Amino acid sequence: MILEKPAKFVASYRVTGPYEISIKKGFDALTPWAKQHELMEGEWLTVFWDNPNITAPEACRADPSVSVKEGFQLDNESQGIALQTLPAGTYAAFHTTIDDDNFAQAWTDFFNVHIANSGYRPDGKACYEQYLNDGTKTGMFEVVLYQSVEKIAVIR
Repeated sequence: MILEKPAKFVASYRVTGPYEISIKKGFDALTPWAKQHELMEGEWLTVFWDNPNITAPEACRADPSVSVKEGFQLDNESQGIALQTLPAGTYAAFHTTIDDDNFAQAWTDFFNVHIANSGYRPDGKACYEQYLNDGTKTGMFEVVLYQSVEKIAVIR
């Protein structure tokens, strides 16, 4: 699905390393801070900065994040937390359920099937997954994968 999304404001905790290990560590650091700041009802997501197919696993960067209101301010107890804005724009979106922590397969399907056949291509502005449930308890994650995209020009 291709859709227009407004800007999203998030508080993030940067992690580096293999995604399957580092993202959990990031959420372990972010969650107590989010509880303290009454943000647990926000949208939870991970912003990705590197393609693990071309970046060494130990160098992959991600930002486990929770949504905040525009204008949210960090306090002195926010060490390691940074604010960022995910840009408004055109996004490809893929709603799926993931079990057995097989996030990599979902992303592969998203890029190689859904985006590849959409008439759009990634524009490099934003790539993230939003969690619609807490799958840590059941092993089943309902997620929406998002990639900012641009229309592929047709040459005649």
